Amino acid sequence: MAFLFKHHKQKMKLGLNTLSVWLGIVMIILVLVAAVAFSATDVMSDKLFGNKRTGFIVMLFAYAVYRAFRLYQNLKQSSQREEE
Repeated sequence: MAFLFKHHKQKMKLGLNTLSVWLGIVMIILVLVAAVAFSATDVMSDKLFGNKRTGFIVMLFAYAVYRAFRLYQNLKQSSQREEE
């Protein structure tokens, strides 16, 4: 009985980790698409222009890099846990 509970718990953790990875990938893609859209087109150029626009684009790219780094760390930790 304890084995089944432990197996179910590991399976649940794997499912949550997989969901977290996919949501992280989707978030990175969305932020990069938004950054490219803001930098390549004149979306919201009437409200967001000049240094504020440039800063926002830089912030979006920085956030995508941060999310990618966190996703990499998460995947690295989960692979190390599986090895143990």
